[in-house]
Amino acid sequence: MSERKTYTLEELLVQCDPGSPVPPELLEWEQAEPVGLEQDVMEGQVNIREAALAFGELLSDQYKVAQLILFGSRARGDYQPDSDADVAVILRGEPGNFVETKLAMAGLAYEVLLQTGIRIQPFPVWEIEWYEPEAYSNPTILLTIAREGIIVCQS
Repeated sequence: MSERKTYTLEELLVQCDPGSPVPPELLEWEQAEPVGLEQDVMEGQVNIREAALAFGELLSDQYKVAQLILFGSRARGDYQPDSDADVAVILRGEPGNFVETKLAMAGLAYEVLLQTGIRIQPFPVWEIEWYEPEAYSNPTILLTIAREGIIVCQS
């Protein structure tokens, strides 16, 4: 078995120049087959975060968003390639009509789908419901979001 060359930090920093040559060992690594799902999961999570942030930006024109929280299979990491991204949208102000708000947000989510290829499933929750889940019609879903969720952004 051949011994791989090691590099010092200084040698690596010199190679940060985009015009500098890439060592052959690194070229072999980039061309290697993925070992498992780790790379796909990381890349998928980054794409989901970017899509959720784009969704949040569209929402900010129409809603007072306190938080965006990714939950469900994407947050747990047990998703399929075609899984949607469940995003709880914590809204400031007085609670409105859930169905009307969800449908309006779905229209914005469709725009994100066209831009990114990521299907976002919005779940609107008002702050008063979020902070008092026992008063919500389905407290279990809010507790699950709080337990599993990943805060994407907070304002």
